[in-house]
Amino acid sequence: MIRIPKSDFKPGDRRKIKVNDKELLIIYLGADKFYAVDSKCPHLGCDLSKVGVVIREELVCQCHFTHFSLVDGKAIKGATKKPIKTYKVTVEKEDIIIED
Repeated sequence: MIRIPKSDFKPGDRRKIKVNDKELLIIYLGADKFYAVDSKCPHLGCDLSKVGVVIREELVCQCHFTHFSLVDGKAIKGATKKPIKTYKVTVEKEDIIIED
């Protein structure tokens, strides 16, 4: 479990963090909508903190334009059908908690 102050984020922020041997991408859409996913695309391993673009509740890998749902990780369209790993994020008072 990872605890991060909510005040560290502004709406639209994306931040890569390292937890043990994993790298996660945390995305804040505003209004307590936080998402956490693996920072690497499951297709070819592109770094989504650099090439990922957020459109509503989708993360688009610009390497091969695969769209992933931030809600459940499913590949919606694009070069792969492999889902991206998502992590449960909850907001507790002034912190966000990410369960791995």
